[in-house]
Amino acid sequence: MKNQYQRMSKDEKKDLKKTYYNCDEGKIMNIRLFRLFLTGTIGILFSLYIITNNYIHYNVDWTTWITSIPLFIASIVFIIASIYLRGKKLNEFAIKLAKKNAK
Repeated sequence: MKNQYQRMSKDEKKDLKKTYYNCDEGKIMNIRLFRLFLTGTIGILFSLYIITNNYIHYNVDWTTWITSIPLFIASIVFIIASIYLRGKKLNEFAIKLAKKNAK
């Protein structure tokens, strides 16, 4: 039962997502995970903007790379964490739902 969500079919996953996102905990978690994903996306876009803007104006130096590379890496970590946590929370909810239906 450790990875019950991953074993579900496509239709079961859709039903589980609808059920989870309609409860209070799911609504709050969906907003938080979307915010985390959005922060990562904006960070990636901003780091790419820094690099391209400085490249266009022939001003690429070490400060450009020191600011943009850590921002790019942190943004990728945010996006991966958002996807991982979404799967983890849906899996926990699927296990709770299975235990509830079994009783």
